[in-house]
Amino acid sequence: MTTQNDVFANFTNYQKEALEPIRAANGVAAETFERLTRQNYAVLGDFINFAVEAARLPAKATDYSEFLAKQMETARAFGEQAVRRSQEYVEIVTAFQATAQATAKAAVQTPAAKAKAA
Repeated sequence: MTTQNDVFANFTNYQKEALEPIRAANGVAAETFERLTRQNYAVLGDFINFAVEAARLPAKATDYSEFLAKQMETARAFGEQAVRRSQEYVEIVTAFQATAQATAKAAVQTPAAKAKAA
């Protein structure tokens, strides 16, 4: 005989089972959001450093050719850093894609296995 407590216990288990894939996906999304936000913060820091250095160049240079040389050097260094940062973005997105696919696959396999067993 099924009691009212059994019905509520079963409902709670069904609810937990149904929401588990969403909880797992939320964890993946939150981790990726944090990584992207920290990456954006780092890129902004790079840009601020470049802007401050570029603003100080005219005061540091003794002549026009030195100014141009330092300006080119600063811009080249910033460009190289921007390329490295863009590669880091690709790594973050690639890791997210792999984790999201694994999470989605796990979310589908469990109900599929139960359906086959039934």
